[in-house]
Amino acid sequence: MRTTWKFLLPLAVTGLLALLPAPDGLPVHAWLYFALFAGVVVGLILEPLPGAVIGLIGVALAALLAPWVLFSPAQLATPGFRGPQEALKWGLAGFSNNTVWLIFSAFMFALGYEKTGLGRRIALLLVKAMGRRTLTLGYAVMLADLALAPFTPSNTARSGGTVYPVIRNLPLLYDSKPNDPSARRIGSYLMWVAISSTC
Repeated sequence: MRTTWKFLLPLAVTGLLALLPAPDGLPVHAWLYFALFAGVVVGLILEPLPGAVIGLIGVALAALLAPWVLFSPAQLATPGFRGPQEALKWGLAGFSNNTVWLIFSAFMFALGYEKTGLGRRIALLLVKAMGRRTLTLGYAVMLADLALAPFTPSNTARSGGTVYPVIRNLPLLYDSKPNDPSARRIGSYLMWVAISSTC
């Protein structure tokens, strides 16, 4: 019962807004699109499902309901206008961006580093090679970022997908835990070095 309302509230917000009359000067299809958008935002806040699933449901619903939420009656009445093809093109447009796929693949690598323990093994190699002093460990973090920069031009993909999964394992090796007073030992320093070198 506790999670049922999380599923129902986004639908209720969408339905309630869709039933209200459109404000003056706003086309009806734009108002219905706003109602769907508001329902997706409420779903993202409450998270009855993972955020990516809610986003995909919103895009799919907008594409399915395209004659009512995406296109104006004038567009639909235009000779040669193919609504289903245009709705599909609209729905898939975000997936054609190369940067989005670069970031997505980098975060998939990050999950792989975490699941396989590769990030921890790389962190151990860094400690073995340059971990005698805190300063040299900071240099190792910076050099890792520098070495990856030509091959991963997106800062987000490089730092979040490749460098962070390795760096997050280093403080634990020195008994420096996040959200703990021990984080000030070496964890904060390494994270700041990683952020600064990425920027």
